[in-house]
Amino acid sequence: MGEGLKSALRTAGFILFFAVVLAAIFWDPNKHEWPKDGKTHIRYWYIVAAEDQIPYTVKRFNESQDSIVVHATPIPWQEHEKKILTAVLSGDPPDVVSQFVPVVRWASRMALRPIDDLIQDTGFDMSVFFPALVDEVRWSGRTFALPANTASYAFFYNKKLLAEAGLNPDRPPQTWNEVREYSKAITRYDDQGRMLVAGFLPPFSGAHTGVLGNLSIAALQAWELGAKFLSDDGKTVNMDSPEVLRAVQWTKDYYKDYDFGTVQAFIGGLGTGEQQGFLTGKIAMMVLDMSFLDLIRRYRPDLDYGVVATPSFSGYPTASMAGSWWLGIPRGAAHPRAAWDYMRFATRADIQLEELAARDDDLFPANRLAATDSSFLVSPEMEVFVHQMEFAHSPTVVPLAHGVFWREFYGALERSVYGQEAPEAAFAQAETQVQESLDRSSEYDEYVRAHMDFTSE
Repeated sequence: MGEGLKSALRTAGFILFFAVVLAAIFWDPNKHEWPKDGKTHIRYWYIVAAEDQIPYTVKRFNESQDSIVVHATPIPWQEHEKKILTAVLSGDPPDVVSQFVPVVRWASRMALRPIDDLIQDTGFDMSVFFPALVDEVRWSGRTFALPANTASYAFFYNKKLLAEAGLNPDRPPQTWNEVREYSKAITRYDDQGRMLVAGFLPPFSGAHTGVLGNLSIAALQAWELGAKFLSDDGKTVNMDSPEVLRAVQWTKDYYKDYDFGTVQAFIGGLGTGEQQGFLTGKIAMMVLDMSFLDLIRRYRPDLDYGVVATPSFSGYPTASMAGSWWLGIPRGAAHPRAAWDYMRFATRADIQLEELAARDDDLFPANRLAATDSSFLVSPEMEVFVHQMEFAHSPTVVPLAHGVFWREFYGALERSVYGQEAPEAAFAQAETQVQESLDRSSEYDEYVRAHMDFTSE
């Protein structure tokens, strides 16, 4: 073991020691004393932003039986990670947590209890969830959580802008080459050469997140072409494969159709929320998630648009991306079986459908039976989003180097599009950086698991 890793482990040990000491000093064991009523009382911590309402599933679960009581506690977004990890280190964690960051980020820290024994003991069927979401909650051969909700992506297009360009508004592009041709026909400029309307703008920088959508078109295309960014054993990164390079080259070639300075000036003037480019009619075609249906209803109910499967290269299937809000049991939880009973209840198809009906925001159920129910498929657009989930990939591409992967991917893509490096060199460099990060994390992970009981509760 290298000296650098030994030093890092010693530092981590000191941090862990002081965290436990501080938690022991400030933790108040009396704040969750329950009545002696013969029932099992469990704690559920969930993330909140503005609203502080008891989750619908908690209310329904407590009403549905009389042996377990779930006590829900909202955790502010800014504090959720610190509070949960401190509780785990103190030996007094909640029984259930709700999160949407990659499961491996918690599992690799030994902060979550594997739930495979609970799945087996109760005969729970994980196939009720979409495949990408099952991948999202598994790590190192074990299952650590249940998917609760997700987001699905599809191709939005503005029918009016297509018609104004002389294109058939009822025949959106089906391949990426058609997207490129449609975009050239749609894009308009003023008399000074400034871009007024863009057909399609594939993001080429992490700074474009939100402005040009929330996923990488280049990564999406690479998945369509069959790219595998990580070997089956999870040890080898592959970011400069022919599939990845073909996708990157498409974005690079795409921007050759336009003056790059003009494009950058146009992107700089775009906004988010109600000022997002598709909503304002400045961009005709975008890959967006289903939450944009609600934004359109709220801010542009008059918008004439359509939603179809994401385009693909000729002869290849479509692809999408889907992460997950999930429910997990922290390591050391006092009542794992009662927590599991709540988790199973909250992810049932009928309960997920009830929750959707009771809320005024858009949720996409992780349970396939809920997502394919007629009460959820209320429009042709929703049918498209459900269809796309069958082709979805988890955004947790390299679990032990998740943040590094996306930083390096976008960095290499940006250098390629700007012409600072050839795509082959840029992505070979990115691969080296991600591989080094994965190797360090894997070495640390193997050391931790060799010195701790990874299989225990």
